[in-house]
Amino acid sequence: MPTRLYATTVFFLHPRQPSMTSTKRPVDLFYAVFLAIHLPMTLAVDLQSLYPQHLIPEPLKELLRFWISISNDPILQGGGSGSPLWAWARSFLALEAVGQIPIFIFGAYGLYKGSRSVQVPLLVYGVSAATTTFACLATVLALPVHAPPFPPPLTGALALSPEQRTILLGAYTPYLIIPLLIACDMAGRLSRRGYLHEKML
Repeated sequence: MPTRLYATTVFFLHPRQPSMTSTKRPVDLFYAVFLAIHLPMTLAVDLQSLYPQHLIPEPLKELLRFWISISNDPILQGGGSGSPLWAWARSFLALEAVGQIPIFIFGAYGLYKGSRSVQVPLLVYGVSAATTTFACLATVLALPVHAPPFPPPLTGALALSPEQRTILLGAYTPYLIIPLLIACDMAGRLSRRGYLHEKML
């Protein structure tokens, strides 16, 4: 079984075309760096509400508290609240943990190695990440903006200051635009290979 798993992994990541160094493929290098940066941020901050709290190192808890103190992030607060009204946010975090983290790892490495085998997973990642981030941005834009202190009942994550909205838009927007670019790029590459046409027949 380990040998079979190793062989499958090598096959999956092995380039199917003449390989070029990543410096000659700047777009792929950019995607790989983006995925590599996204991975630790997801593990250290985004997914804390899914972990047993006693296992989270105090510095990481402090990092999340600092982020919420400056941004009042409604998604992370709602996803960690346990409220049924925020079940959608918690489901997005679970999707990120189960569906996206493996692609961060294999996608970044595959892009670095010049493998075409990661194009389909990256297309799936791009569509998934852009869709979920769009919903998060829509939530940020829908929340009322008030200068603190917020009037009742607009407290906590139910209202944002102008500065907090700006911070959140700046933080979330790249995770809409870049995955969308990745999805469009991978769809184009697969189309040029005839892959999508073959699958639709």
